[in-house]
Amino acid sequence: MIEEAYVSFETAKLLKEKGFDEFCHAYYEDEDNPNINIHGSKAINWNKTEFISKPTQQMTMRWLREVHNKYCDVSYDIDYKWYFQIIDLKEIVEYYYPETKHYHDETDFNTYEEAVEAAIKYCLKNLI
Repeated sequence: MIEEAYVSFETAKLLKEKGFDEFCHAYYEDEDNPNINIHGSKAINWNKTEFISKPTQQMTMRWLREVHNKYCDVSYDIDYKWYFQIIDLKEIVEYYYPETKHYHDETDFNTYEEAVEAAIKYCLKNLI
């Protein structure tokens, strides 16, 4: 069964620190209970506990592109491992053709989702 890939609790906290303020269908509870996942229930007393947005990885990557012009390029290599590169969409070097500037390359992830999570964390910690 295929399920949505959400950012980790640690990444969700970084997003909050960096100004992520988008509506999400899922939230993490406070630091005392990071593994409790709240999915938009009307029965929750929203004023009692601090909740942290729990966006999907794809929503987060879109936010990075649209708000911060950072593109997380996640690909598969010939060694059967996933890797990522970070590209700043505003920095184009003009030669005979546009060439993007890569900020960071990291490889050897076992799954696409691991590579995406690492790329998001790298952007939040180092580029924003």
